Amino acid sequence: MRNWVRPLVWIGLGLLLGAALGLYLGWVAWPTEFVEANPTILEEEYRRDYAVMIAHAYALDGDLDAARRRLASLEREAPDRWLLTQTVDAILAGRDEQTVIMPLVTLSHDLGLNSPAMAPYLHNLEDEANHGDAAEDGAIQRGRAEDGIDVSQ
Repeated sequence: MRNWVRPLVWIGLGLLLGAALGLYLGWVAWPTEFVEANPTILEEEYRRDYAVMIAHAYALDGDLDAARRRLASLEREAPDRWLLTQTVDAILAGRDEQTVIMPLVTLSHDLGLNSPAMAPYLHNLEDEANHGDAAEDGAIQRGRAEDGIDVSQ
């Protein structure tokens, strides 16, 4: 009876050691890294996140053509309609206004997409644009006044 216990212990120990070594190599030493992954393989939740990232990239670089290409890389039948759906869904779900809704609304609006749900946020965009213009005008007038130029007209 004792003759088969010793080999069984060694086999069990070998299996445990092999599994531990395999997990270490696979997760720590040489983990799989996904780079240049195609966005079409993303699950729907991550596609929504990708749409927000596209909107943030557009907010930074202002390149509407690049935003269109990024949306098209999702290989949706109608990428513009899909973006509008994601924008309205984000508004209705009450996602964070500054980090999610405003970038999506800005991109959607600049792509020529509109929805009644976007109206309050579009008003905010116009206010920010007008406020920014007024601030620039005030700074220009202050600069001219400091230079001795009559700005009373």
